[in-house]
Amino acid sequence: MRLAEEPLRPRMTALMPPTFRADRERVLEAVRQDGSALGWADAKLRADPGVVREAVRKHGGALQFAAPELCTDRDIVLEAVRQDGSALRFAGENLRADREVVIEAVRKHGMALQFAAVELRGDRDIVIQAVQQEGWALGCAAIELCSDYEVMLEAVRQNGRALGCADPALRADRDIVLAAVRQNGRALGCADAALRADFEVVLEAARQSVAALEYASEDLRSDRSDPALTPASVRANPFAVGGSAAVVCSVSELTATDCGIAFRASVGLGGRELKGTLPWGTSLGHLGAQLRIEEGKGYIYMVLPGGVAPVRPVDMNKRLADFIS
Repeated sequence: MRLAEEPLRPRMTALMPPTFRADRERVLEAVRQDGSALGWADAKLRADPGVVREAVRKHGGALQFAAPELCTDRDIVLEAVRQDGSALRFAGENLRADREVVIEAVRKHGMALQFAAVELRGDRDIVIQAVQQEGWALGCAAIELCSDYEVMLEAVRQNGRALGCADPALRADRDIVLAAVRQNGRALGCADAALRADFEVVLEAARQSVAALEYASEDLRSDRSDPALTPASVRANPFAVGGSAAVVCSVSELTATDCGIAFRASVGLGGRELKGTLPWGTSLGHLGAQLRIEEGKGYIYMVLPGGVAPVRPVDMNKRLADFIS
């Protein structure tokens, strides 16, 4: 038969006669193309370490088709989880309690933590490696690690919504919440009420996702706040929140002239000089926007003459004239 002379194709394995599925060379060729082809192999070959090893190298999840005794073979399971961390679910109980095996698994796929033995889900180093891959893996960790500052910070940097797993004290920690909303603005919904009323925290969240404004306090979204946090004001605000990576613009001069307010500033590490004149009635935000345009990217830290700390985003509507020296 012509069919018998052609290489076995993995997608066709289920249609192959039993003699083909028991042919070691043909099955090896199949699993090297598609590890899941192991599922159609003869039981004898699913208990063959060489065949199974080739299969899991191609597709770690093929471990589910291996004979039970090979699911407790450390070398084979290591091959599987290095290819697909979630293959840990098919490993024997002894290997789901093996620290090295679990570390290899979570390095590849953080959510593999859920398949680890209970005692390893409380191992701080393993959990940190898991959440660095997938922040949501924190939900699989021992409950006491949800109040660990470093673990939580790593988790929210990878997935801001992991903030929902945090201990209430950490959901009220400003640095943790800022890290979370910078990754996913909607994580604001998991923050403590006091931080949902913090102008800069909400601004950072809205910059990542304007939909985050729905979680802001009513005061920040109303005329009771100056400036009110609206999609338009979020886009217009040029000032960076502390802790952000941003260019520093140092304003060295603000001078009243017949035409308006003249300014001189230097931008960035190179100290590129900029100067111009803005009309009377201009705000700090207008000057910041001008410097931001000249810089051409991101947000800025703007330091005024004689100042040390940058202008805060909440001060964008203050009159520039009030800062003329």
